[in-house]
Amino acid sequence: MKLLRLKLTQSKGHYRKEETVDNKMTYPLPPFSTVIGAIHRACNFKEYHPMDISIQGKYENLEKKAYTDHTFLNSVMNDRGILVKVPNGNFLSNSYIKVAEALSKTGNDFLKRQNIQVYNEKLFEEYLYLKKEEPKSEELSKYKSLVTSLKFYEILYNVELIIHIHSDEETLESIKKNIFSLKSIGRSEDFIYVEECEYVETKEIDDEVVSEYSGYIKVENVREENIILRTAENLKVQNGTVYFLGKDYKIEKNKRIFNKKKVVYSSKYTVDGDSKNVYYDGEYIIDLV
Repeated sequence: MKLLRLKLTQSKGHYRKEETVDNKMTYPLPPFSTVIGAIHRACNFKEYHPMDISIQGKYENLEKKAYTDHTFLNSVMNDRGILVKVPNGNFLSNSYIKVAEALSKTGNDFLKRQNIQVYNEKLFEEYLYLKKEEPKSEELSKYKSLVTSLKFYEILYNVELIIHIHSDEETLESIKKNIFSLKSIGRSEDFIYVEECEYVETKEIDDEVVSEYSGYIKVENVREENIILRTAENLKVQNGTVYFLGKDYKIEKNKRIFNKKKVVYSSKYTVDGDSKNVYYDGEYIIDLV
């Protein structure tokens, strides 16, 4: 079987787990939908091109970084947060002027100038005037309440990705032709470096093959022992981290309904001549999803 093999590197990567908010955790490898979406953008596909992919890789280390989250409240609060002025009251932007700030959790009052710190006296006086004399004015709508909080996100460093793609000939040719338009996977600032993009043919598995990379493995292949997971030499175990990862989706009632795949993330897994539904290109074990 003919496949397209990509070898990619990233100096840093973050593949956010959707359910995490205050601590934005990352998957250890990009999910299928993340990779497929990035490929579609690189090729400028206007419609979905069906494809099966295998994702494996490794990273050097993971760090948790702190950042300050900025949230605009729906209305101006008189006793909390930071009073700011934005250029346009109908649009929220990182471009704002800091006017005044509440100093504690309770006992603050902007209108009474109680327990607050004023940073821009001219704009603060304008706010007080508008609040009293022109409460429905467009100019007053430019004043917003901003709250900040300390949150965290995880970053993977020195990421290596091995991706195999199976699709029709035309799609594979388009990916190969446009591969250098693939600028990032995950966040837009996490740039991709294409180390290799070439066709490979699958080969028969004659002897035991051990993966050098961690990868996403179909749960069925683990249950049926087509792929054996190991935590130590000669110790066969059924373990690993289970994920439900989106692959593709359909639009229903203006919402994306993802086709979820149940996979196991593991390293040190092996295949042999008895393995079924698993492929090998002479260098890497391939479990297409």
